[in-house]
Amino acid sequence: VDPCNIVFADDNVKAICVANWDNNGDGELSYAEAAAVTTLNPSGESNSSVFKGNTNITSFNELQYFTGLTNIGTYSFMNCSNLTSIILPSTVTTLGIGVLRGCSRLVSVTLPESLSEIGSAMFQLCSALTQIDIPGSVTQIKGLAFSGCTNLNSIVVPASVTNVLYN
Repeated sequence: VDPCNIVFADDNVKAICVANWDNNGDGELSYAEAAAVTTLNPSGESNSSVFKGNTNITSFNELQYFTGLTNIGTYSFMNCSNLTSIILPSTVTTLGIGVLRGCSRLVSVTLPESLSEIGSAMFQLCSALTQIDIPGSVTQIKGLAFSGCTNLNSIVVPASVTNVLYN
């Protein structure tokens, strides 16, 4: 095992990452290759990503190594209905509309301290989500962010959040 390569917990996520960002063709994704990624939408197609609607992926904690990302685009993981956990990179400052919308089995999400805004419908229909901690850096939570989160028992919202648009 090469210590320069990311060890993915989910083979489906690894396959997608290697297909899109393995620049040296070795069938692996190195930490450097992940850090060079600036968008989850290499095709440039509007409101889409290489993960959107994928019902096979179950975890993507390795996303934390994609430190070239500052924005997770609209609907990037929408309807990834078997996704249970995700860790966003420490470099992300904004999340587009519905990034995790319809991830009905999501139970664990780690938001970075760099995040300033949570987009509309961010967690909409994430019915397995029971608690979430909003980082102190967040100043705005847009409408419908938690709509349909039927099991959400705890949202820790810091005093820094001055603009919350309720569902």
